Amino acid sequence: MKNGVDIITNGGDSGGVNIESSRTRYQKKMKPQIRISYLTEGQEVHCFHRYCQDPNGNFFMVDHKSMGSLHPSVGRTDGWTSGIATSDWDRNNYDAANQDTWPLIRWSHPLWYDRRGRRLDVSQVNHVTQRIPAEQIRLKTQPEEAANRPLLSILSVRWGGAQPVDPVTEGIGGWGAIGSTCSDNYINSFETMVFNTLGPSYEIFSCFIQNSAELEKLQSPLIRHQLRGKHVGAQYYLWPIGFDDGHDYPGYVEREKLFQLMTFNECAGIPTRFPHNSHLYKFFASKDWTASHGFNPMLRVPLTTKVPRALIGQNPERATFQAIEALNCMSHARTNIFGFKDHFNKDIAEEYRETKQIQQGVAKLGWSWEALDVRKWQDPKTLQTALVDLGEQQGSHMEYVFVQEWVDFDIEIRNYVVLPDLRDPQSCLPKGVVCTLFQEETQNGGFTNFNRFGRDECFHRIFKGDEKAFNSCTQQINDLIYRWLYAIRAECSEPPVFVRFDMLCKYSGPGQCKVMTGELTELGGCFLGWQEGPQVVFGAIIDSYFGRLSASVMPGAKPPVTNGGMVE
Repeated sequence: MKNGVDIITNGGDSGGVNIESSRTRYQKKMKPQIRISYLTEGQEVHCFHRYCQDPNGNFFMVDHKSMGSLHPSVGRTDGWTSGIATSDWDRNNYDAANQDTWPLIRWSHPLWYDRRGRRLDVSQVNHVTQRIPAEQIRLKTQPEEAANRPLLSILSVRWGGAQPVDPVTEGIGGWGAIGSTCSDNYINSFETMVFNTLGPSYEIFSCFIQNSAELEKLQSPLIRHQLRGKHVGAQYYLWPIGFDDGHDYPGYVEREKLFQLMTFNECAGIPTRFPHNSHLYKFFASKDWTASHGFNPMLRVPLTTKVPRALIGQNPERATFQAIEALNCMSHARTNIFGFKDHFNKDIAEEYRETKQIQQGVAKLGWSWEALDVRKWQDPKTLQTALVDLGEQQGSHMEYVFVQEWVDFDIEIRNYVVLPDLRDPQSCLPKGVVCTLFQEETQNGGFTNFNRFGRDECFHRIFKGDEKAFNSCTQQINDLIYRWLYAIRAECSEPPVFVRFDMLCKYSGPGQCKVMTGELTELGGCFLGWQEGPQVVFGAIIDSYFGRLSASVMPGAKPPVTNGGMVE
């Protein structure tokens, strides 16, 4: 356990294709190597430019000035170009940890722009002179990777507005040094791992957008033409929301415009590698699964209904009572029509033996993060207030508000599942686990800050040292995850690289525990202090470009191991 975060090491280590296999294979073949012994002043060389290394304010290469000056700004942020050594250099004096020993080169490429459309003045020699690691230089006489077609082309769609995305590195709910998903910290960290894994054998073509409208200006066929690699894919570092532009939150864009771009790019043959294929991303981020899976007893989803936005605006009192009526109608159906009371699982049958009267719960929006749009309600009055607060926010174009029954729980256990393979149940176990507990702080029932602690503290603090109950909780969580992974395969035939399963757990007495599904979080969810998370997850993303996710359908693949839906 590190910093209150448990690292699970037994998942994915036996049978099938594990997380390390393909990444290790590429590292052995492609990791950065020094291919030069010395340079002389004035010698022309091939140089691999990396956007995150640029000391002059992150400039990138463009083929034509309009690519940089007109928004959205687009260009090659990582890739090979030419340069000139500006001083003699000898490998015997090289220390990768000391920049003063790195080769000093002058870029020869004539056109460089930054994300805001500012052109670099290349007439100023100091603007195009930079020290770069020796691993990023090849001789003109021995070009090696510089002369080859890139192994991998990554399309990076990211924020380029005047106000940068806050990495939110501090606090219990902070993202740590890795930074928030759309921040430069996060993107730079991923791109550094790509370089360290593949060496200078890839390229990154980046599109910097300042607002939602600019997403519509990107032309998928032209973008596909720019991607020269043997393998291609796209990564979208933006948060899709159900609000118009005009807010003060950089990195947030109108979901309709982002998904239109993702769909067009996918139609042009550019698969999404971060966060997910567009339709699977919608499944997670919209939270529609909460309403559609409530009658499946094996997935343990709280009953949820959708309250139409128009009804809230027209008659919020009527909308309130209809929502409560719908939940209680569903509760009756759960017990008496969908057969929960007669279920083969005796715990489920006992829990739903009688129809539950639903009198409290939560109201929330899809396309929202960090519990920003979640409200607890305890009676019709507080539900009506929540519906109006959530449904009639300025600039909102959300079609409905979710209203969900209340789940009594002591702790929310977040489970990080990476590269699951249903043939190998061990690979479906969490690679990391974080325990959190939200604090209800706002007057309107909102949830803001939370406490975070590890499994050991959870065992003693929440489960009172009851080993039987704690083990039951762990087993229920693992079984739920395994079932959910089957349900997710129905949404998308390609297995997900990553899913964070947030489970609501209640210690109900000696040896007893109840677990419900709280949230399914997409790739890009906060690591919440899981220090190994970025390395594990970023490696899995890189693997996904090279066919790792298709391993389960290769000839000779074994069928999943199940026993009545439970993991063996």
